[in-house]
Amino acid sequence: MADGGASEILMLITGLITAGIAASVLIASWGGIASSIESNKTQLEADTMTKASLTSDPMDMSWNQTACNLTIHLQNTGKLVLKNGEIGVIVNGSDTSISNRRMLTSTTDWIQGNVLELRICPTGLTLNPGDETVLTIIVRSEEYRGVSGTYAFSEVIRIG
Repeated sequence: MADGGASEILMLITGLITAGIAASVLIASWGGIASSIESNKTQLEADTMTKASLTSDPMDMSWNQTACNLTIHLQNTGKLVLKNGEIGVIVNGSDTSISNRRMLTSTTDWIQGNVLELRICPTGLTLNPGDETVLTIIVRSEEYRGVSGTYAFSEVIRIG
């Protein structure tokens, strides 16, 4: 009977150690999951507060084929400051280069309500007056709680 008690205590101690290890693994995993959820929540919050809109007349876009110059105006309609140096522009599925960018206000920051003028050159496209094409814009915000928000939108435009 004395032998049975010792083996039972040994099994109890082994079970307790195993349960402790399993609990610590679960707690560590839960901490990682909670951190990931918080990070995703912050990213979603930043994306929600990042927004821009086209203020140019989409049915009469200024285009100069010779100079490869399509002029567009974008307004920051979100709550976060946007990075005017990190803008993606796609015209009819073609990448573009931005030849000039300027704020149409007295400040240099692209804060809510400010309008940015872009002169872009769509790579390899020939556009004629009356042509309709798709313009896609991607903007990025300054950092908010360690993450940058992004916003993308597309608009059908007509060359004037």
